[in-house]
Amino acid sequence: MAINIRTLAKEKKCGEIEKAVYEDRTLIKPLVELLSEKDGDVRSGVLNLLSRVGFDYPQDTRRHLPSLIALLDEEDMFVKIDAANAVGNLGFSFREAAEAAAPKLKALLGHKQSLVRQEAAYALGNIGFSFTDLVTDAVPRFIEMLEKGDDDEREAAAHALGKVGINAPDLIRGILPKLVEVLEFSKEATCGGVLFALGAIGLHYPQEVAALVPRLMRYLDSGHPNAVKNAVAALGNIGSSNPALVKDAMPRIRKLLDDPDIDVKMNAKVALGRMGDPTGM
Repeated sequence: MAINIRTLAKEKKCGEIEKAVYEDRTLIKPLVELLSEKDGDVRSGVLNLLSRVGFDYPQDTRRHLPSLIALLDEEDMFVKIDAANAVGNLGFSFREAAEAAAPKLKALLGHKQSLVRQEAAYALGNIGFSFTDLVTDAVPRFIEMLEKGDDDEREAAAHALGKVGINAPDLIRGILPKLVEVLEFSKEATCGGVLFALGAIGLHYPQEVAALVPRLMRYLDSGHPNAVKNAVAALGNIGSSNPALVKDAMPRIRKLLDDPDIDVKMNAKVALGRMGDPTGM
């Protein structure tokens, strides 16, 4: 029997839709057509699903990206947020989409709602990781958010700075003191972006963050997956440039290979591999 995506969406059967689309990606087209629905819940559900499917199968969603990017102009705040999330997960794979989305996302960095600003920063960070030149002019705004935003906004801005800094370290090298300052009063649940940014600097300038390694190691035992996975990533970046700086962290990172959180486990495996440990990948 043929799958009717529209009927399933109206019945809020998101699990069935996701299963069907992953099994038959020709259903992406009728899924995208649901973005014209007036029901905000339906559109948000579609955007969240497209974000996941498109991350796994970018070529199958590529031609639909203009429809997602257009939703960044919607009045509905939650549609904006979900559209930014989807565009951030998909747009970094294709320059033409990134070029179309970047100006709209930069404009959203000035939105009156913090949640919108946060999602725009995350999306621009993803784009900046692949196409640094498209977001270079947003770096001062990220720094402003880092200095003046709430906890979640600082987290998003720091993560964006880290993503950009991985490939363009000189753009963020000068904010190392600010990152350390922000880390002082960041909660463990919202410090992941700062840790990631410190690792981005440490990848290229390990000696400049050497004194912070013991502090990064403390986050390995924090119990907050966001802090743990980003501390692991930071240590892996530093260790890939100078393994001696993080040798004391390696036994503790090995223990995280058995962590129940899949992101923590994966980051541990990648970090160990980057540091030359045989248990890594």
